[in-house]
Amino acid sequence: MTASEVAGILAEIGRLAELVDPNPFRARAYAQAARALEGSDLDLARLAHADHLTSIPGIGPGIAQAIREMVTTGSASIHAELSAQIPAGLYAVLRVPGLGTKKVRTLREQLGIESLDDLERAAAEGQVAGLSGFGAKTEQKILQGIAFLRTTLGWRRYPDALATAVRLLEWLRGHPAVGAAEIVGGLRRRMEVVNAVELVAASGQPEQVLEAFAALGGVRPTRRVDRATFMLQDGLPAQLRCVPVERFVGITAWETGGEVHLQELSVRADACGLRLTADGVYQGAEPLPLPAESTLYEMLGLEYVPPELREGCGEVVAATGALPRLVKEEDLRGTFHCHTSYSDGTASVAEMAEAARARGWSYLGLADHSRSAGYAGGLSVAAVAKQHREIDAWNRANRGVHIFKGVESDILADGSLDYDDATLARFDYVVGSVHSGFGMSEREMTDRVIRAVRNARLTILAHPTGRLLLTRDAYAIDLRAVIDACAEHRVAVEINADPHRLDLDWRHVRYAAERGVLIPINPDAHSTRGLDNVAFGVNMARKGWLQAGQVLNTWTLEEVETYFADRKQNS
Repeated sequence: MTASEVAGILAEIGRLAELVDPNPFRARAYAQAARALEGSDLDLARLAHADHLTSIPGIGPGIAQAIREMVTTGSASIHAELSAQIPAGLYAVLRVPGLGTKKVRTLREQLGIESLDDLERAAAEGQVAGLSGFGAKTEQKILQGIAFLRTTLGWRRYPDALATAVRLLEWLRGHPAVGAAEIVGGLRRRMEVVNAVELVAASGQPEQVLEAFAALGGVRPTRRVDRATFMLQDGLPAQLRCVPVERFVGITAWETGGEVHLQELSVRADACGLRLTADGVYQGAEPLPLPAESTLYEMLGLEYVPPELREGCGEVVAATGALPRLVKEEDLRGTFHCHTSYSDGTASVAEMAEAARARGWSYLGLADHSRSAGYAGGLSVAAVAKQHREIDAWNRANRGVHIFKGVESDILADGSLDYDDATLARFDYVVGSVHSGFGMSEREMTDRVIRAVRNARLTILAHPTGRLLLTRDAYAIDLRAVIDACAEHRVAVEINADPHRLDLDWRHVRYAAERGVLIPINPDAHSTRGLDNVAFGVNMARKGWLQAGQVLNTWTLEEVETYFADRKQNS
């Protein structure tokens, strides 16, 4: 297990301990240990083998034993013990937006809440408002949070589902009766959230493969015709379709495509004397073996359509000769929205720069939080000056990676940017973000953001809808009006590549590009490992039809320097 995976389990142990353990120090210790490991590159297996886990700050003997269990067996006995004390329904209650572990404990102890239904009933009857620390407003927010949560149950963010799919795919490809296997469905189209892990395998012994797949574990395994499905422990379905080798490519294409994409392909297939069905590609009554998906598209008179584009958004028409050359991760030369230990990041300026160098980038923009973000260690004016001196020293002493001086300035309630104009002028670029006042009306929020966009100091608008996937809905905002304002005032709009955000959404990326808005792919990294988030942003850029030149961080260092200098000169 990686340090980040271990950190996730430690954090959950801390939450569970807070629910059932009267000793608050135990929960705090696990939470602290999770923070110590989150985003780190520590080799925990090596440290465990050498009995050096307690050399990590915040890791005592008891927690070291839990980590040792995790890296050797994949689980920890204390996690299992605590989980056994928690009703299954309480996990859903813990996911209600705005409900921390302490409040869930209060709800359980005073109202006997053990499920989402229990909580909804109690809130609807007004029982929650009477509890100390809650009130009528909190009760109403809980009901709203439950309504939102019910729409997200059964869904998973892309990287979480992908990790499971990759493990199942490796198992399939290692099975002696499997000739080929592929991930399909929403995961292969790189959707930001999915409601299933779907795979297709080719085999001459499908019954044997399906039986072995269904026996892998999970909950409620089922079998029907050429499919086997089971539920993972977190409720996500894992489904395998096992088919003869000669139908594998056609069925893989079918199981990958979105509904409209498949309809449009089927119409073209009919015109070409073929049939594209859920059971493969047929010529007359016979299945047509295909060596690759590209062969299918070629037979239909089309360019190969990458899986990310198979959403029925005009890609079939464009595949007659007008498909874009989509941006690739290797096109990136740097990025701009990153945090250091000056605010709420875990790595120093030098560590972040060296991590950028290791990725072959030629520049890195550091944009720590501004002073209004006290919850995230926002920088005072004095801290800004100190960080700038450190960045200047780095740039004088190092070649190969240039650090740009940026800031993530809060967009305040009146649309102004945090810091005065003289302080903002010190930065090479300014990233503007909304971090508060999410309850504004659509008109109020739209006006607020557009006022910020009109500020000549703003360079990049960050995570423009404020959404947190499967956790928090976007705030009310007229996004097209904001994009239009960005086009008018030459403000770039980021794809925030944190997999919890992926904001700007790919459905709006294409409109922004059509309006001529530059789009940087920013990881919102709070650690060196967080720089890897750019891969998820590239997925969204590709789904939004972006080509390399439309992405700011594919530009050369000299081009970016000129762009920032021009923005400052005209501000």
